[in-house]
Amino acid sequence: METKIKNMRQLILDTETTGLDYENDRIIECACLELVNNQHTEQKFHNYYNPDGVLISKESEQIHGLSNSYLTKYKSFDDSIDDFLDFVGDSQLIVHNAQFDISMINRALQRKNKGLIKMSNVLCTLELSKKKFPGSKNNLNALCRRFNISLASREKHGALTDCYLLLRVYIELMGGKQENLLFSQGNKVAKETKKIDFSNREKIFIDITEEEKKLHQEMLEKIPNPIWNL
Repeated sequence: METKIKNMRQLILDTETTGLDYENDRIIECACLELVNNQHTEQKFHNYYNPDGVLISKESEQIHGLSNSYLTKYKSFDDSIDDFLDFVGDSQLIVHNAQFDISMINRALQRKNKGLIKMSNVLCTLELSKKKFPGSKNNLNALCRRFNISLASREKHGALTDCYLLLRVYIELMGGKQENLLFSQGNKVAKETKKIDFSNREKIFIDITEEEKKLHQEMLEKIPNPIWNL
C-alpha cells in the first residue's frame, strides 16, 4: 500500500503598517508568496488596506509611500481578515523580523476574536541571519547586498516587492538553490547539503509581471506629493 506524502506549504510574508505600535497601528498592505515542497509557485496574496481611521505616521509614509488618502477606497485588514486566513491556512510563515509582523497580525485577530498565529509555526529570517552572520547588519537591504541580489525594484518598501526579495534571501540563507531542504518540527532546519560554486554567480533579479509593474505604477501616480519627488 502506497503512503501518500503530504505537500509542505510555506508562505513568505510581509506587511506595511501605519506605524510601529502593534496595539494601536494598523496593517495597510500585506503580501504572501507560496512555496510548496520548497518550490516557489505562482500563487500569491497581495492587498492594500484602509487604516480604519489611524493616521499613517510621517516616518512610515516616507518608508512605503502609502498615504491615508490613497487607501480610503480599500477595506480594512480587520474587515478582510477572513480572506487572509483562508489563504494562509496552517502553512508555516517565513517572515523577516517576525516578532513585529506577527504581533500586528495577532492584534488584528484579537480584535476579531480569532485564534492567534503561533510563533512555533513561524520562521524568522532575521533571527536566522543573526545566527549565521553575528555582528553584521541583517536588515533586508544588507542581506540583499551580501548575497548580490539586485535592489533595483525597491525604490520604496512594499510588501509584495519585499516578499520577492525575502524569497531570494531565504534561499541563500538555506545554502543556495538546493534540490532538497527538509524541515523538522519547531522550525529547526535540516539540510541535505550540496556543494555550490559561488565564484561565477550572476546577479539575481526579481521577476515581477507586467501587470504587477502596471498596478504599482498606477498606485505611485495616485499618491499626492510623494516624498521621492521632493
